[in-house]
Amino acid sequence: MRRLKILFLTRDRSNQMEKSSFYLAEEMKKQCNLMIWTEDGHISNILAQIPNKPDFIFLNDFLDPRLCPRIQGLSKINIPKGMIFHDISYKIQIRKNYINKEKINFIFAHYRDSFKKWYPELTHRFIWLPHFVNTEIYKDYQLPKSINWLMMGAIIRHIYPLRSIMLNTMKDQPGFVYHPHPGYTVVQNINKGSLVGEEYAKEINRSKMFLTCNSVYEYTLMKYFEVLGCNTLLLAPATKETEDLGFIDGVHFVAVNRLNFAKKAQYYLTHETERITIAQNGYEMVRAQHSTEARVQQLLSTITKLVSFKN
Repeated sequence: MRRLKILFLTRDRSNQMEKSSFYLAEEMKKQCNLMIWTEDGHISNILAQIPNKPDFIFLNDFLDPRLCPRIQGLSKINIPKGMIFHDISYKIQIRKNYINKEKINFIFAHYRDSFKKWYPELTHRFIWLPHFVNTEIYKDYQLPKSINWLMMGAIIRHIYPLRSIMLNTMKDQPGFVYHPHPGYTVVQNINKGSLVGEEYAKEINRSKMFLTCNSVYEYTLMKYFEVLGCNTLLLAPATKETEDLGFIDGVHFVAVNRLNFAKKAQYYLTHETERITIAQNGYEMVRAQHSTEARVQQLLSTITKLVSFKN
């Protein structure tokens, strides 16, 4: 079977704190003929310099210069083009204008329901690309469960109101630990002792439970996948989207809201067998359905169909 030829227009993310794009590309190299371009330029000049004409051009967003190089001339070529949207709540109208101006055929976004709400006129171009985990990093390190409850990440009240309430409620509980977000930067610039990459995953693995929220936008955030990938019980809100991703309340994680999270946090501290069973179920589900390998298989299967439709 002929391997797909894909041109991925992306910055080098190997040294960034947030490396999902890097992990995606590394797995794509294994499953297709991937050509990566990291510099600004005109698409015609880029196509003239790469070894093969691509079946598909894949862009890693466009608004953040740390994610994607500035590419000119995209509207002038007839190769099918798709773009990842990361923060879909950011500069919505600018995103819509760019898609139409550059004639981007398909939009890949992590959050299905919010995309359909904010970009209704572009739903025919939408491809759902949920988050995923690198199972070589997010795994069960079999560390002693020395933390009762863990919270990690930004506490921005107007974006993460439930997270703020959780922290204020739990901060004085014995066995509760909170680590602030280190910031989205290159790894070398992060303060010594900051928990990133494998150390971040190990800290999750040390905890019996992890408390978080899905923001005011009700996103199924990357933390949902990362926590389950480390065999730790996740306490977080549920939506139809999380359910459709396979996160079943009481089976793979525990759904909570502002009224019941504290009670459930205490319940699962004392009901160890239930806690371990649910965490194990979530761990196995994420490894089977939401690994980088599984997500790239889904992505390439989708792109194959899109290319065949265009042809």
